[in-house]
Amino acid sequence: MSKLINENCIVFDMEGSKKDIIRTLSGELYRAGKITDTEEFYQDVLAREAITPTFVGFDMGLPHGKTDHVLEASVCFGRTKEPVVWNEESGETADLIILIAVPLSEAGDTHLKILANLSRRLMHEEFRESLRSSTREQVYTILEEVLEG
Repeated sequence: MSKLINENCIVFDMEGSKKDIIRTLSGELYRAGKITDTEEFYQDVLAREAITPTFVGFDMGLPHGKTDHVLEASVCFGRTKEPVVWNEESGETADLIILIAVPLSEAGDTHLKILANLSRRLMHEEFRESLRSSTREQVYTILEEVLEG
């Protein structure tokens, strides 16, 4: 498996709604050659999001798509200018977003590995604060270390 994070898949100062954020991050995955179609992948992620919002607490959203539109497992990181409503029912907001893309053929193992690696770290305030305050290069290094386990 190649690296899960691409240096170009780190976006700062994002603005807009949850859907806008997901669309932007999906576009970055497409430009990085990780997905075949931005719109189709975006729709897959929204369909998953409609089942249950991917708000995980700590002002973080972990939207994901496990679909045939993914060429290789990847993540795209986004940091918003202002918190964005991530769970419409509860009003919970997120300012750190990690979009996970996994090929349908790898959906179980790869997706769980990514979530496990992230979950261990997301619970720590220092980790979340480093994602909020670091430069693009630093965020890349932090996520590369966490995702590659």
